[in-house]
Parts: sequence; structure tokens; C-alpha cells
Amino acid sequence: MSLSFFPDGVENPANLARIHDAASLFGGSCSLSIEGRLIAVENAAGARDIYGRRPLRGDATLAVGNERRGLSRKTLAAADEVVVIPMQSRTITTLNVAAAAAVAAWYVLRGSGPQARAQRPEARRPSLLIAGEDHVEVGSSLRSAAAFGFHDVLLEDRGAGWFDGPSAVRREARAAARRHKNPLRVHRARLDSAARYEQIVLVTPSGPGTPLQREGLTHGNRQLIIVGASLDELGASATDRVRVATLGLETVQSVPLRLIASIMLAEVARQVGRRHPVPGLAGRFPRYEKALAPMPPGDVLLVESSDLLAF
Repeated sequence: MSLSFFPDGVENPANLARIHDAASLFGGSCSLSIEGRLIAVENAAGARDIYGRRPLRGDATLAVGNERRGLSRKTLAAADEVVVIPMQSRTITTLNVAAAAAVAAWYVLRGSGPQARAQRPEARRPSLLIAGEDHVEVGSSLRSAAAFGFHDVLLEDRGAGWFDGPSAVRREARAAARRHKNPLRVHRARLDSAARYEQIVLVTPSGPGTPLQREGLTHGNRQLIIVGASLDELGASATDRVRVATLGLETVQSVPLRLIASIMLAEVARQVGRRHPVPGLAGRFPRYEKALAPMPPGDVLLVESSDLLAF
């Protein structure tokens, strides 16, 4: 069983490099050829949620598309399956293409249960602390946080320049975060902030720990999820409450923050869930089956604005 990545029209060299990184993390390859079953990642009609599927059997190719246009019609037409990563934001509705590739690969290979339904999903959402050094990786991770429904994030800015960096660095970081339409509130923090939480989950890309999908991530603001740090960096006052959750990926020299953070955020969103539909709400509004057809030219009455004064 193997998984390869097909970047269909991806133009940004940095995104291509991160897709290659994602392939390494999953023990796969990045190629322009199709091997085995073709799985397209696209927000298209009839696409199946990435959640609630069985683990991959056999070889497959995961296709991700251009940064603006998405997948080509040719690739979509050739796909054996089209999957979508559900977003929970009204303004940030897509992930960075490399982040999307990592999230899709993780669920395609491992499978998962369906996304939960809850009366009050916001009360179940944990707190989040991101620690990062690279400004683009931090920005892209913040974009994913907003897309998966977070409203507040704690950030330990380790020289990434999100708060105090040069203007060019801050502009690039905010562009990666889609800051022009990203309502996320980013709070300056340090790892020692973890000491005030009852439960702490440290997410790592590989190594020992509880598999992330087996870790409960729905304990609301009593729980803090940390990504981008190591266990050794946490203070002694918090280590007795820390649980290490691993993604179980291949061990590589350098792991881009956006890939790890996005997988973790997708799993939080799956466990926290979406709101239950309100009973009876769908029947309260009329449904219009057809659009209004334009009237024939002879039946149109033209009225001057001055004529309205007579009414």
C-alpha cells in the first residue's frame, strides 16, 4: 500500500516544496503520474467528507489543485473519488494547498469516525497554543485554525515576527494567514501559560505517545492543545498534566509547522463536531424551485422616478 501526491497546476514553489515534505511524512512520493486509485481533494458537488471513511487499501494518488483555480476539469473527471475537508468558518473556507494535502493524506491512510454533532460545539472546543519560528508557517497555521472554527489562539512567536517583526515579514505572515478576511484573535503567549490549564495535550509528528485520534480533544477551555513545541520545553509545573499525542508520521529532519498544525486542527474539528440542525427549522421557510423568468419586452412598464411622486 502506498500513497503518492499529484500537485495539479500548483504554481508557488514554496507550496510545492511543502507538498514534497508532506509526501516524505507519509512515506510517499510526489509525482505528475497517477498510480492506483485517484482521489481528488476539492470542494465540488457530490464530494465526500474526508471524515468517516475506512483506511486506504491498495495504492492511491492524492490530487490537490492550483492555489486559485483548484483542480482541473480533466483531473476531476478522471478521479475515482472526490473528497472535501469540511470547513467551519464563514470567511476562511480553504486551507493552504500543502496543508490540505497533509490533512487529506492523514485521513485517507488512517480512516476515522464521522464528524460529531453537538448542541454546543463551542463549549467543547479546547484552547490552542502554537509555537513557531517561521513567519509563513505560523501564518498558514493560523489560517487553518480559523478555517476549522477557532476564534482565539495563543501564539509563542519564536522570532517569526508576527507581532514585532519587520513590516515586510509581518505582511508576508498575514498574507499566509489570509488576514484580510481572518477574524481570528491572536494572543501573545509563552509555553509557561500552560500551567493554568487542567489538561494539556502536546501534539508531536512522530515518536511515542497516544495516537491523536484516540486522545479526547473536547474538554473546552479546561484543556490546552500545544503544537510546535517539545516536552522538554514545558515547565516542570505543567509536566504532570501533559499528555503526548502523536500523529505517527515518518521521522524526518524538519517538519513544517503548517502540516502538523493542520492535521491536529482537523482532528479537533472532527471530535468537537458541528451543531445539531434545529428541529423543524427547514420547514419554516419557503422553497423556490424556479428562478423568475424575465418578462417579454412588450409587457414591461417603464416608470420615470418623477412619476412616483403622484402616488
